[in-house]
Amino acid sequence: MKTLIVIPAYNEELTIGSVVALAKKYGDVLVVDDGSKDRTSEIAQNAGAIVIRHDVNKGKGAALKTGFGYALANGYDVVVTLDADGQHNIPLLLKPILKGEADLVIGSRYLNVPLIIAEGA
Repeated sequence: MKTLIVIPAYNEELTIGSVVALAKKYGDVLVVDDGSKDRTSEIAQNAGAIVIRHDVNKGKGAALKTGFGYALANGYDVVVTLDADGQHNIPLLLKPILKGEADLVIGSRYLNVPLIIAEGA
């Protein structure tokens, strides 16, 4: 399955490089830089991410919409969204999708297991 990791980011130059490096192990990485005033875009690109940059800050929802639009336009089968702070467990999120056990998995930093929504549920 063709997987895209979408990372909306705003002024995340301190963490974005390591988050991109980790995420690249699991698929292509798209960083949507939502109008950052720091080096977020440059660092993300140097770490190997595809970068789309909003000229002004539009908010996380707009950044995610940009990421989903990119995924649809480029034939991705699976999209994982991550915060730029690196607190997500990508393999745990992907496992039920790749095994065909779920169509949607929602992770939370407050839970030890993801919420799995199975097909037809």
